[in-house]
Amino acid sequence: MVSCIRGRWVTRACSVLALVAVVAMLAHAAVTAEGVRNRISQKIRSKFKVTNLVIKVVPFQSDYWTQRGRFQAIVISADKIERKAIAIRKVYIKGFDVTLDIEDLYQEGDVETKSCKKTSFSGRVYKDDLNKLLALKKTSIKNLRVEFEDNKLVFTGTYNFAFGHNLRMVGVLKVENRTKINFVPTAVSVNGIPLPAGPLRSVLSKLNPLFDSSKVPLKPKIDQVNIESDYVLLKSK
Repeated sequence: MVSCIRGRWVTRACSVLALVAVVAMLAHAAVTAEGVRNRISQKIRSKFKVTNLVIKVVPFQSDYWTQRGRFQAIVISADKIERKAIAIRKVYIKGFDVTLDIEDLYQEGDVETKSCKKTSFSGRVYKDDLNKLLALKKTSIKNLRVEFEDNKLVFTGTYNFAFGHNLRMVGVLKVENRTKINFVPTAVSVNGIPLPAGPLRSVLSKLNPLFDSSKVPLKPKIDQVNIESDYVLLKSK
């Protein structure tokens, strides 16, 4: 009799577990482009300050790929995306043939890109926003500021090596590994005298990178950096 009761209890328990598993599978199967769009929006808003954020998720014709987190395209645009000290304006990001980690997206709320065939990206970093970033950089230069002159950046400030000196760095921006934007000086002087290589390396190590696209949604690649009259234009090919 006891064995019979135990057998029934085990059978019922297994039935309950099987039902829970079926419900979980059905819940997970309910992946939609709109649901993914909403979750991406929630994640971006939780990490960034955004203005006029627009997200579009384009599924493949077959729902098979939607359930596996693969989409024909994901488009993100905003007037402004800001995180900590860096602000990017007029942002446009498009990922082609994007596969997201759907488990992380629905269980943890994380937007993790497993693969992306190609990204199209453009954004602007304005001079005022760049100066706000420089004010938070922990360097040996006080009152560090930047101006745009003849398609180059001109950094000025007070260099505190022993005692204050007037620092001037003129240079361009270069892309490293298609993600990081670094300032590369062509002329550096302190009170009109060239700054030695050792102190210069120390200054640059704390200044760079000025921007890292791996911190941006979909981790877009950067191929071009153009210095305009009052902003830096970042673009992919």
